[in-house]
Amino acid sequence: TLRTMNNKYQKVLFTILLLAVFSMPLFTKAQRASFYILPSEGNYNKGDEFSVDIMINVEGASVNAAEAVIAFPLDKLKVIEIFKSDSIFSLWIKEPVFSNLEGKIEFVGGLPSPGFIGEEGKVFTVLFEAKDSGKVEVYFLQERILADDPQGKNISLASQKTTYYINVSGLELIIDNEGDPTNPRPLLYLDIKDEDLVVNYYEIEIEEKVFEVKKEESLPWQMPSLTPGDHLILVRAIEESGDIIENTAKVVVESILIPEIIFCPQKFSSGEDTLYVAGNTMADSQVLVFLKENGIDVKTWQVDSDSQGSWFLKDEVLLKSGVYEISAKTKDLRGAISNSSESCFMSASLSGLMLGSFIITYRALALIVIVLLIILFNWLSYLIFRTIRTRKLIKVEIEDLKNKFYKEYNELKVDIEKQIRLLRETREELTYEEKEREKELLKNLDDIERVLSEELKDIEKI
Repeated sequence: TLRTMNNKYQKVLFTILLLAVFSMPLFTKAQRASFYILPSEGNYNKGDEFSVDIMINVEGASVNAAEAVIAFPLDKLKVIEIFKSDSIFSLWIKEPVFSNLEGKIEFVGGLPSPGFIGEEGKVFTVLFEAKDSGKVEVYFLQERILADDPQGKNISLASQKTTYYINVSGLELIIDNEGDPTNPRPLLYLDIKDEDLVVNYYEIEIEEKVFEVKKEESLPWQMPSLTPGDHLILVRAIEESGDIIENTAKVVVESILIPEIIFCPQKFSSGEDTLYVAGNTMADSQVLVFLKENGIDVKTWQVDSDSQGSWFLKDEVLLKSGVYEISAKTKDLRGAISNSSESCFMSASLSGLMLGSFIITYRALALIVIVLLIILFNWLSYLIFRTIRTRKLIKVEIEDLKNKFYKEYNELKVDIEKQIRLLRETREELTYEEKEREKELLKNLDDIERVLSEELKDIEKI
């Protein structure tokens, strides 16, 4: 029946929906993958052989194919052999091949569905030989990592460069932290083993900055202030002949006492509240307090700790609404800076209107509105007062004008009537022209009275 068929269709649709829901995670995971190299850094001597593993990180996604070109400096590295016996890939569309003339390795590998599922795996191993001294960068080009889905989506992210340093035995580097592992400016001694080599000057590269050091300044040379952590330095000895001898060394600087934040507001009303942050650290030192939003520096303060190591920050800072991260570092008299403290997070809300770098608080805004209303009220009161006073003055003037007008009008009327009466007494009978003149005169007099009366009424209405 039709009802039975509808029920069957509903069951089929429901089954399809369930399958879609349960299979959805396979396609809705955040799919991304990248290549990387192990070890990620290293120091080797000229002539050494060392192996590196080409790795793939798929972060739980399912991958069934990958390809890339690995570039290396052909003047400093040489590929001896490639090993792929323990690779995650079982199918090779293009076997890993290398060219020492072009400085590259190419490959295209894969495996059947469901592909490789996991976190990370080895693609193959490369055995290098260090040909010459210097800084060596190995990096990936033309990367493609394909997900195991019907579309074969490319989920590769850009891979990071891997840096190695190749040394020569002719230049020895000695790092001296003067017995203090937190020393931010260790001494560097440079020793040329070959007495026949004549060095003009040295180039010392630290943190991507290059310093030129004369030969007579090289024993010892004090490094610039370094932050806590591992730092690789590269030294080039420039000979008179123009040849260059290079060597590298690792400088390790330990952190001084990390400050502790013991008070940090969870909420902050910008424009109304004052920011208070307090903590403990080394006695009589400086504390750098950092304010960040989404990892971007917003403001940095520098405060001093007292003889007990307590420090305190107070500032009426103006902030936009958002979540801010507050952290701190200690800085001692030598310029050594500690690692960052644990961060605290503060939710800021805007208690007013922000105009550029200024905030008009709602309290100040209300005060401004009240002041404006008072000014407006006083102005309106003054206008009303002026209007009432003006109307009174106009009324007085109108009454005075009416009195003067009616007085003058009555006097004029009496005078005209008097003249007409005298004229009639001296003449037995007026001529036609004189009678018409008399009528016109009396009519004009009435018109004057009527017009002036109407005008005075109009003025009164105004």
